[in-house]
Amino acid sequence: MNRWILAVLLSGVALASEGCGRPSPEPLFTQLRSTDPDERLKAANALLLYDSEVVPRLIEEYGSGFIRVRFEVVKLLGRIRDPQAVPVLIEALGDKSSNVAQAAAWSLGQLRAPAALGPLLTYTHDGSKGMRGQVFRSLGTCHSFAVAPVLSDSAHQEILRALKDEDEEVRMKAMLGIHEFGYLGAVDEVIRMSRDASAKVRHVAVQGLGHIAAGSAPEAAAITPRLRASIVEALIAALDETGYQSIRTKAVKALESIGDPAALPHLRRLHESGSAEDRREALRVIEKLTALAEATAG
Repeated sequence: MNRWILAVLLSGVALASEGCGRPSPEPLFTQLRSTDPDERLKAANALLLYDSEVVPRLIEEYGSGFIRVRFEVVKLLGRIRDPQAVPVLIEALGDKSSNVAQAAAWSLGQLRAPAALGPLLTYTHDGSKGMRGQVFRSLGTCHSFAVAPVLSDSAHQEILRALKDEDEEVRMKAMLGIHEFGYLGAVDEVIRMSRDASAKVRHVAVQGLGHIAAGSAPEAAAITPRLRASIVEALIAALDETGYQSIRTKAVKALESIGDPAALPHLRRLHESGSAEDRREALRVIEKLTALAEATAG
């Protein structure tokens, strides 16, 4: 049976409102076609409350000739996270609108759909940096060690390559993607990115070093003594960050999770010359690491 016909039939069942005691969502679909973005946003937020009930109807609406409707539909499918939307989202990766295609890549990542791994891999060299960024992020979230090893390895290698992309937004999204691989084979690259020319990239890199240090990433990579020492060195350097306060704060917290007393002199310096937040965060970690060092010495 044609997929669109099936969607229409299913939507007729799912959207029957007589037995559920609430109004039919159908007027919201009319509102979703509005040329006013605020009206479309209101409709999308209202439709979200119907959850999976409206997914068949949303799938039907993806056939709209209006880019604005397809965009809202694809985003909603990602927000609802119903697996039955995966096939149409994979189809939407090839939408003639780059914005719709990017939204589809984002939504597949929200669904963490392993079935999307292969299709996403075909867009890693897309001409749109926005599309590439969303693809690399979703390659991470859609990855599963249960999928075919060749797909897993290909996704991993593509994300590693993207960590050096010329566009800062792509590098940031790739960092989020490699997190899902536990930073496997990427720790040295993350350390390098903590000194990136872009403050935004430095921010996610220092955050990544914190995840690595805490072992909080999925399937976290093993940390050798050499890598551990290099991470501590990079985090100490990040204490001198002038771009974002949050980078210094994340560096302090990452040093806390590592618990290396070698950071103490640098934390004391930050406590003496930093901002109010620097002083507060540094003092807390100084006290913790000092107690740890004394306990170890005793």
